[in-house]
Amino acid sequence: MLHPGAGSSRRGPLTSRPLAAAAAAVAEDPRAPAVEFSDPAAVLARLMDLHGSISLARELSLLERPPAPSAPAATEGARAAVRALAADRLGELTAALDQLFSAPFQRRNKLPDAPAVLATLEQTGALLPSRGRGALAAAAGQLWEPFGELATRTLGRVRQETHALREELAPSLRALGPAAARLERLDAAIASATQKRRERALGELVPGLSRGFARGFRAAVLALPDAVEVEHVAGWFGRDQWLGREVQRMELVVQAVLAHEAGRLLALVDGAAAGAPA
Repeated sequence: MLHPGAGSSRRGPLTSRPLAAAAAAVAEDPRAPAVEFSDPAAVLARLMDLHGSISLARELSLLERPPAPSAPAATEGARAAVRALAADRLGELTAALDQLFSAPFQRRNKLPDAPAVLATLEQTGALLPSRGRGALAAAAGQLWEPFGELATRTLGRVRQETHALREELAPSLRALGPAAARLERLDAAIASATQKRRERALGELVPGLSRGFARGFRAAVLALPDAVEVEHVAGWFGRDQWLGREVQRMELVVQAVLAHEAGRLLALVDGAAAGAPA
């Protein structure tokens, strides 16, 4: 799995590249170019609605107030400790996700094996010569359920753990000094103002994966021989076969969301630590 900060930690608290990669991974037309904005103002404008704009303006007016009396400058050790904590926690999360996708069909992930997939095909009538789109759609829906649960659970873990780390780091970041405290408050204000549209974009990822799964499933079933045996279905599980590719697509989406969330957090920590002595 990619390092969570790769290509993003210097792009500011709103990074479009990882989410553009996630959107491209679930796009119905794989040839469609991923939209990326190099101008942070353009990214911010796309992520805010009217309510978010008003909320951010209110928070910015509060940030313009004169700062409180300055505390002693943070030591290099304090700045290094904040950086180390962020890097360690994100590294642990990255390693856990690497392990998950290194063996995605292990029992605890509750994904079906080849005999279970074949049984679903037979029960739904997807292998009958008279099958219609309804039978294929029913089979695809049943097979997708455990994959969808894994995708939803994994993406939820990424969001939950990075949010918890952000909350844990906030007091330490504010303690680095007035400049760091102001940056932390600004980052929180931007996150709040853009939350709805970011959630909407992230909410499209699992349905997008589901649609890609259904398309790949239909093509794979139509390519099966007349007499289907379990070994034919077992061939779908290879990394270069349709089911293996769908799991890789899921991993790519998870990587992209982790890069987005971790990149924002690492940019905040780097910025706060760099500005701490001010």
